[in-house]
Amino acid sequence: MSNYRLSARAIVIRNDNVLLNEFNNGEYYNLPGGGVEVDETLRDAVAREVLEESGLSVFVREMLYIYEYNPIRDEYRYGPRGGLSHVFRCEIDESKEVMVHRVLDSDPKNSSISTGCKWVSIDELKTINLVPKINNIIIQDIRRKDFTTKFLEDIH
Repeated sequence: MSNYRLSARAIVIRNDNVLLNEFNNGEYYNLPGGGVEVDETLRDAVAREVLEESGLSVFVREMLYIYEYNPIRDEYRYGPRGGLSHVFRCEIDESKEVMVHRVLDSDPKNSSISTGCKWVSIDELKTINLVPKINNIIIQDIRRKDFTTKFLEDIH
């Protein structure tokens, strides 16, 4: 087993709102997504994770961000296992129905429980506790319509 977790995440925008995964009834949020399975591509993983967590089918577009969590550098803020996250811009596939079933994530080690996905306005995004803290980067890129890939360093 690798000491790094490979993950794929999504930025889904609709009507100036961003889809986020809420934890502990708003204590903090993260972008929908999760771990890449052995037989998946990054794009397959992000589409599967968005469907599982929100019930929405998406088209996976360009990669927006890559960021790394290094436990030693980041003082074990999120545990001992490192991670490499790939964030894609996704669009809702309006031709498909919203699925009712969704997977709610939980982490028994730190009692974090996903309370589901929710839409957050771009203005509200400024004030919420997003993990990692890339709120301002996302807001700026959405407003500029800048969909180029960026490696985000020192964000934890």
